Amino acid sequence: MADNAAAFTETFAVEQVKKQLSTEADGKARLINLEMETTLDDAYYLAKLMNRILTNPQNYSQRRLLNAQTDVVPSGRAYVNVSRKLARQNVDSDYAAEIGLAANITDDLEQMKDWYTAAFVGSVHGWLIAVDVTPDDSAKQFSESFLESYDPRKMGWYTLAAKNEKAGFTGLYTDSNGSRCVTCVAPFYGPGGLAGVVGIDCNPDTIFRVTQNDDDPQFSGMKLEQSRFILENATGSVIFSTFINGPLAVPQEVTDLRKSEDKNIARVATAMASGQKDVMLMALDGEERFLAFAPIENTGWSYGVLKHKREVVYPAVYARENMLTQMRSFAESVHDSFRSRLKGALAIFLFMLVALFFISSAIAKRFVQPILVLVEGVKHIAQGNLDEKVEVPRTDELALLADSVNDMAGNLKEHIHNLSVVTAEKERIATELSVAKEIQEGMLPRNFGEISQNGGFDLFATMDAAKEVGGDFYDFYMLDEHRLAFTIGDVSGKGVPAALFMVIAKTVLENSALSAGATEDFAEVIRQANQQMCKNNEEMLFVTVFFGVLDTRTGDLTYVNCGHNPPLLRQGRDGQFDYLRPAKKNLMLGVEEDISCTQETLRMEPGSMLFCYTDGVTEAMNAAKEVYSEKRLQAALETIKGDAAMPVADMLAAVRQDVNAHVNGVEQSDDITMLAIRYTG
Repeated sequence: MADNAAAFTETFAVEQVKKQLSTEADGKARLINLEMETTLDDAYYLAKLMNRILTNPQNYSQRRLLNAQTDVVPSGRAYVNVSRKLARQNVDSDYAAEIGLAANITDDLEQMKDWYTAAFVGSVHGWLIAVDVTPDDSAKQFSESFLESYDPRKMGWYTLAAKNEKAGFTGLYTDSNGSRCVTCVAPFYGPGGLAGVVGIDCNPDTIFRVTQNDDDPQFSGMKLEQSRFILENATGSVIFSTFINGPLAVPQEVTDLRKSEDKNIARVATAMASGQKDVMLMALDGEERFLAFAPIENTGWSYGVLKHKREVVYPAVYARENMLTQMRSFAESVHDSFRSRLKGALAIFLFMLVALFFISSAIAKRFVQPILVLVEGVKHIAQGNLDEKVEVPRTDELALLADSVNDMAGNLKEHIHNLSVVTAEKERIATELSVAKEIQEGMLPRNFGEISQNGGFDLFATMDAAKEVGGDFYDFYMLDEHRLAFTIGDVSGKGVPAALFMVIAKTVLENSALSAGATEDFAEVIRQANQQMCKNNEEMLFVTVFFGVLDTRTGDLTYVNCGHNPPLLRQGRDGQFDYLRPAKKNLMLGVEEDISCTQETLRMEPGSMLFCYTDGVTEAMNAAKEVYSEKRLQAALETIKGDAAMPVADMLAAVRQDVNAHVNGVEQSDDITMLAIRYTG
């Protein structure tokens, strides 16, 4: 009975622990991957911003930066470095102008200091614009070799992005501050092709620490000793570990565990480096341990977590030893009682041999029947009936043994219940995200037909979020009987934070416009709305906005563009679609509380069309990493305008169909929002 019960308990415990370990490893790997994906999104953002600056120089003014060669550079401030070696070479006259134009990325680089140790831009011409965060926030100290001959084009992070022509992560290395570092890089392009590489340095030790939260309620039923490590797939070497010594500790030099003399470790390292997800039993330091591992996709790493097997099977071993002890005690008790009764019966009533036979049978049945009940109960428990209760109407060792079996079944049932609770919690979170998406979509107005009944215009808009919830939005409403206000915006970032800030931005803009009354100073309306958005904006989120007001009597359009993509305007029914670029660039909302905005005005002729969009349209990429581009959008609208009677809604559907044809099934990486207005006069 002891062996059967222990075997079942050990098998069941092992299977449950393997499932929990696999879930934990996969969840922590996804957590690390999410952190690195956020870094990848930031690198994409910087690369896109450099693309925009270099391809639209007319929209930016020259800026001056601190010079690493001559100035003291505080921690977290942007600076430019042109090595002395490069400066001694012949450089054409456009060199300084190129740096002054690229310096427009400074504000975005300096915002990265709150999350990363460094952010920088390396040019194909050899100059470097960077923001470094020193460990003690002291002024940046540059080495002599850096000032004399540093050339970003010769750095591994630069060649990685330039050669692969896509964003990615470098391997682990030690930076100039002596900290372990991983760099996320992305190429950017100008009119002549590759123009350079942007990079973000992050400290992976911080990411590794977020996986060591032992208070996770998902694993509250399993408080066992854990060890963790991360393996770099490309080299087969451990790069982070809770082990201080041994083969799974971080080595002084890169060591490929796939070539380890210990076949057990080599087998595990090979499986992890190949990107597998599994749970294995391995021997380490003379003890067997369970190892669960899962790939971290964006970095090419694999996350592993280990637990001692002896701690997992300890309850089963304890139950078996306890049952054996009880059985030995019970056997001695039976033997003593039997011998005593037998001697008395033989000495006094030898002639009652036949009667003694019946008495002995009754006594034997009294002891054997409870044992048979115990055996039957253990069989039912072993078959999975954990509600089975073994009832032994006695108060001796057999009763204690029955209580031990019942306690074991109760503990197993509670353990299974805990697993069910964890599964239900995950389903609840998924349901809440789905409800959040429905709420967000419900906040966007859809009364296109109703508002168009005011006369003088035809309007339609669409928004497709890249994730469960997104940061893009549009809005439209009547300020009075003749003035139509409309807005399109794009919040920085993605997911739930961007969606919450989107709600704030949309509400604040609408309230500010409606409360302004008959004013024509919409630049002041935007300025006041920006002040409200900046308050308590601890996450440093910002939003690009195109806000316009159309007078349906005259066709006069007054608009304010705050860092948003320029819309396309077609004057009249037969005009060409041209980009409506601002004469003066306004800052995005939510960045600085005290800003000034400039509004512009034009008159739309009857039949004119205004097409507004977010960067999810022009920057949609196909499998070859080619963006949809402003040029293709303009060409698509020129093709569609041939049908002058086409409703605005059908025009937006045609543009979206052309975007889908370009990406050809590649997963959407950014929210796609479009709004179009036809002025009918």
